[in-house]
Formats: sequence, C-alpha cells, structure tokens
Amino acid sequence: MSLKDIPDRWKRFNPEKPPYMFFPGRTRKQTSILSGLALVVCTGIGFVFLQITEKHKRDHNKDEVYLEYARKNLTIDQEAQISNQAEAFRQIMLKARRERMGLPPQKHGSVDISDPFDS
Repeated sequence: MSLKDIPDRWKRFNPEKPPYMFFPGRTRKQTSILSGLALVVCTGIGFVFLQITEKHKRDHNKDEVYLEYARKNLTIDQEAQISNQAEAFRQIMLKARRERMGLPPQKHGSVDISDPFDS
C-alpha cells in the first residue's frame, strides 16, 4: 500500500465542523459550550460531595466516644504505660530542640544531699 492509495482526509476538512469522535457534526461553539457545561457540572458535583463528607465528619465525630471508651476500659498499667511513653517522647523532643538551637545537653543536678546549715 502506498501513500497515494490513502485518501487525504484533510482535504475534506471543514474547520467549522471538525471530525469529532463523540457527537459528530457539532460546531466549535457547541464544543466550547459543552466543555464549559461539563466543567460547571463536575465542579458542582465535587462541591456537593465535599459538603456531604464534611457534614458526615461533623456529625460522626468519634473523639468523645473514644475518650469515654478509653476512660472506662483502660487498666491502671495501660494508663501508666501511655503516660510514660508520652513523657519519653516529650523528653526526646526537648533534647532535639536543644540540639537544633545549638545548646549543650542539659546537665543533671547533683544527687548528694548536703545540709547548708551543717558546719
């Protein structure tokens, strides 16, 4: 098959009605209106979906439920473990903050007990 056997479609090209795959025979103006309408519809659907999900999230806030559940069902050991872990994380963050600020590591105080009034 040579190039001469292939019909030249661009010789029949009408710039007012290009050969579209979907909805053939539409004009460029109809295409631009259809594109704008599709943009508006998709934006509207997205906005409605966002409003529904935000309302669902507001109405079904589980933080209070989980706090009450934890208050009722945690053992004393579990509470101690959680508070110890939070304290360890706090110490790690404070140490990292001191290093970022260029400060030396914090020195621990003396554990020797001395009476200042004892001579």
